[in-house]
Formats: sequence, C-alpha cells, structure tokens
Amino acid sequence: MELPAAFEKRMQDMLGAEYTSFRASYNEPHKRGIRLNTVKCTKEQLERALPFTLVQTPFSPLSFYAPTDTKMAALPLYHAGAFYSQEPSASSAVTLLAPEPGDKVLDLCAAPGGKSTQIAALMAGRGLLCCNEPIPSRAQILSRNIERMGVRNAVVLSAMPDALAPRFPAFFDRILVDAPCSGEGMFRRQPEARDEWDADAPRRCADRQMEILAQAAKMLRPGGTMVYSTCTFNDTENEGVLKRFLALHPEFSLVPFALPGLP
Repeated sequence: MELPAAFEKRMQDMLGAEYTSFRASYNEPHKRGIRLNTVKCTKEQLERALPFTLVQTPFSPLSFYAPTDTKMAALPLYHAGAFYSQEPSASSAVTLLAPEPGDKVLDLCAAPGGKSTQIAALMAGRGLLCCNEPIPSRAQILSRNIERMGVRNAVVLSAMPDALAPRFPAFFDRILVDAPCSGEGMFRRQPEARDEWDADAPRRCADRQMEILAQAAKMLRPGGTMVYSTCTFNDTENEGVLKRFLALHPEFSLVPFALPGLP
C-alpha cells in the first residue's frame, strides 16, 4: 500500500525500530467488529441469531470481532438495531468515558452515531444524552442511527460548539470529544483518507481541536470527566493538543487509564 511520503517519514522518526512492524501492518486486512446494543438485545440473543461466533475484543465488553467477509447490512438484526457495525478499537473511548445511568452526557462530535449509541447502552435509558453534529447532513445520519438503535433519552443537536457552550454552562457530567482529525488511522481501509492528507493537515486539525476543546471545557461541570480522542497517530493532534489545552486550563488534569487485556 502506498502511503504519503511525509507521513511515512514522520512515522519513522516517531516509531524508530518499531516502524518496520507498523509498516507491515498495512499489508494485513483491517479488523472488523460489531457492538452489541443492550437497549434492544442480549448477548445470548445476538449470538443465536448471527452466522458467526462472537469473540470479545479488549476495547469494550459490548464489542466483538466480526468476519471481514460478512455483509452486516444484509443481516436483519442490523436493521432492527440489535448491533452496530463498528471497528473494534473505536469503542475504547466510550469505555474510558464510563457513562452511568442518570448522567448528563454530551457527545460533541457525534456523527454517524457509533459512540453515541454505545453511550446510550451504558446509560440504560436513564439520564440525558445530547448528541451533537454541526454538519446538518451528517446530523440526519446521526438521527437515523439513534432511532434505529432505540435510544429514547437522547437529543440530537446540530450546532457549532461555540453556539452550544453558552446554553449549557457547567452542565454535563461527562463529555466525549471524538475530534475531527487528519484521519491517519483510517489510511488502511479508506483510500480517500490517504488522498486527502497533506503534511500540514495535523497542524490545521490541531488548531481546530483546540477550539472545540475550549468550548467543551465550558460545558463540563466541576469534577466531571472529559475524554478526548482521535483516529490519528501524530503527537501534534494528540499529546500536543493535550499539552496546549492543559497549559490554558489548569483546572483540568490528566487521569491515568488502562484497558483490561491490553499492554
């Protein structure tokens, strides 16, 4: 697989001796997965109805590996909302957010709805879930997935973060910022992500991510939890953004975390 030269050079510098293994991974098929929707279905019911065996991933107790050759949209249970088709590692952000029944939760960059519907399952129909997507066409997709998954305690919004912040001051117990990013983690399964990337994309995205986090911070109650996640590799959009944010917001602090089963 051909990758942007500037991306390869940066990853070589960042990974050192591990780069060879990283580069070889692009010759392997990407992992596919599904996530159980406990709002509508139990694991036992889903397992009996699927044409493959459920193998749990380490990223969430609701997440399972799926065969790469299975057409999920051809399965009736997909349309019934019994499960959501989701890359396994994508479920980790909500696992770390750890929403509970009765919480007030904001998914600030929510479309197409994978993480919102995962949050909803953990909230078990209690509390308030606000799912926001600024782009109206994507907000429509988000709304359809919220409906398909049977979520009754959610509100779908379509607004820029700076328009939401004055309306929800210090309101939410938990906020997920799955920020728009340069998408380097999508290169293996989305050729268009490689085509759209350029060497300046991480810097541009990091500036936008800082703006989003600044507004999110205004909406989190004191003592609340905010999870920031991306699907990209560079430290400009990850560690770099967090360092910049913490320098401007000393009232926030990093919380160590680990996922069971992962090094």
